[in-house]
Amino acid sequence: MQTSDSQRNYTKFAIVAFWTLFLVGCGPNGCSGGGSALPPTPTPTPSQVLYVDESGLNQVQSLDSTSGQPRATIHVGKDPIAMSFDRWTTSASIGPSIWVANSGANSVSRISTLTNTVVATIPVGSNPVSIASDELWAQGTVWVANAGDDTLSIIDKFTNTVKETIHTAGRPFQLVPGVHFIAIAESNDTVEILDAVSNTIIGTIKLSAPIAGVAIDPGSDAVVETSDGVLHLYKQSGLDRTGWPWSPSFTMTLPDGAGPLSESDVGGAQIWIVASQSKGTVQMLESTGALGGLRSLQSTMQINPVGLAPEFAQRSIKTSDVYVANAGGNSITVIGDSVGNQKVIGTWALASGAVPYDVAFADQASVASPSPAPTATASPTPSPTSTPAAVAHMYVANGSGKNVLEYTAPFSASSAPSVTVNIGTNVWGVAVDSSYVAVEDSTGFIYIFNAPLAANASPVAQFQGPANGANLLFDSNGNLYTGTQGAGVLEYSPPFSNSSTPSKTITGDSSSFSLAMDMISNTLYVGNLGMNQIDVFASPYTGAPTSVTSPGTYSLATQGASLYGADAMSNAIDAYNLPMNGSSTPAYIITATNPHALAFDNSDGTLYVGDQNGSIDAFAQPLGASSTKAFSFTNGIVEPVEIAIDN
Repeated sequence: MQTSDSQRNYTKFAIVAFWTLFLVGCGPNGCSGGGSALPPTPTPTPSQVLYVDESGLNQVQSLDSTSGQPRATIHVGKDPIAMSFDRWTTSASIGPSIWVANSGANSVSRISTLTNTVVATIPVGSNPVSIASDELWAQGTVWVANAGDDTLSIIDKFTNTVKETIHTAGRPFQLVPGVHFIAIAESNDTVEILDAVSNTIIGTIKLSAPIAGVAIDPGSDAVVETSDGVLHLYKQSGLDRTGWPWSPSFTMTLPDGAGPLSESDVGGAQIWIVASQSKGTVQMLESTGALGGLRSLQSTMQINPVGLAPEFAQRSIKTSDVYVANAGGNSITVIGDSVGNQKVIGTWALASGAVPYDVAFADQASVASPSPAPTATASPTPSPTSTPAAVAHMYVANGSGKNVLEYTAPFSASSAPSVTVNIGTNVWGVAVDSSYVAVEDSTGFIYIFNAPLAANASPVAQFQGPANGANLLFDSNGNLYTGTQGAGVLEYSPPFSNSSTPSKTITGDSSSFSLAMDMISNTLYVGNLGMNQIDVFASPYTGAPTSVTSPGTYSLATQGASLYGADAMSNAIDAYNLPMNGSSTPAYIITATNPHALAFDNSDGTLYVGDQNGSIDAFAQPLGASSTKAFSFTNGIVEPVEIAIDN
């Protein structure tokens, strides 16, 4: 089945998550000012505004940071996953900006905090997952980490265009600004240090375990967290890039393990905030000595049930309260903070299917950015733009119906196929990305069509896949994966042709049928039909998988911090919290009739279930053990084996 892109993300688990953080004035969400190295800091307005990316709804929500009351809803690109507040303005009509990385749209949205409208949409690289602005030194630049193609896009905010693209050594998933440098957390156990003036790599920190997150403290030292729950402090001799090379100072093991890392400086006390995604807690640590001294654990707060991962925590510089985005719980948790006496003081429910991954604070005070060099010409102020929502399509591999069906949103009990493409043999798989619809028949033959389907569509490529057909999946780079029911998982890379052959074979799975993927960490989930288990492969899929006993292997789908498996034999859909380990069990079970196919509509979070008896059943958010179908449609449906939705 075609996974939902928004999912992300516990990469986030994957811990490759997109771990953002912030500090006395600076972090992946931008910098809040303060300190002799910073530009003059304007006085904030009395009430700060909290921005929340609602990744599952493709929008950003503006909230009053005191009451949690909504102020504005701003529609952005697909799967917004990271934000950065930039107080420096290039135009009085725009004012301060919120920059948003849209991971599923390969774009960045620029939001004016004066009007709460999108004033620019900027194409960047593949799968942007982190973003940082230049508030420390006002060079008119925004950096974007593109996890899908191992690059950084460098945006000129005077022209709202990409002025340079830099290749990184590994998959970048977090950007953290210091003074004249950017720390880049990468998937190859490495943190690279970028000189933000010349945009060249000037140093590398190499560790022996995967990086979970990075923070830069007020002294421009680096705190690096690894996935084994260990913090490493690297000190430098200067306050900016001239202090390289950095030297390791000390390590500290976190009691609740790794998770998104933040750091802030309130009243001279450096506070570390670590959200444990596997345990649903937030750990607060305080400096007990001079900068670089030992830290002590102040408190551990249970924010969510175990496994409902808190994704990111941000501290308000106005109140010192901490705001936690809970992707698994569709909520914001507020922690009242006084050192040693932290406690949860409120939880704000968000819209169903919101899936929040990041929070950022903004105030209406602004500082004019210095004009660019005389050779640069500032472009006219862009007019506020709104991007109309694309019309969604649902694709159904219709099994013994020997065809693939396309349905056009909105979906309802009266939905009927808008396009039918006859294949001629049983159809076992269908997947869709922004360019193509891929179809696989029971003999393993794969057909590639342009998306969306047109009446009387003919394939632009067709080639022999595995001997036995199975489910299909596109990743964020356009690679196509298919199960083989016995020979691992095959990957096919674009461009596709009639002579396409596998670019990779992923081994370690004895009976691969269904597939799902977390699009940020690129963790691959494989339904091992013969062994009644889900096999979990970490990117780049070269090691042995983690296996989880589960009968829910007919179809897999990810949404937020959850994985769903269709268990047709038990008339059940098993919901698992992410990340998964060898002892994972369902967090809850939804009763459904003969479920063989699963797909999420990212516009509202509705789960669509293919009932092998001949219907598509819709389950609305919020999902839970008591969920029942909201409606069904049967027009055209014979045997729904796989469903894919293109939003």
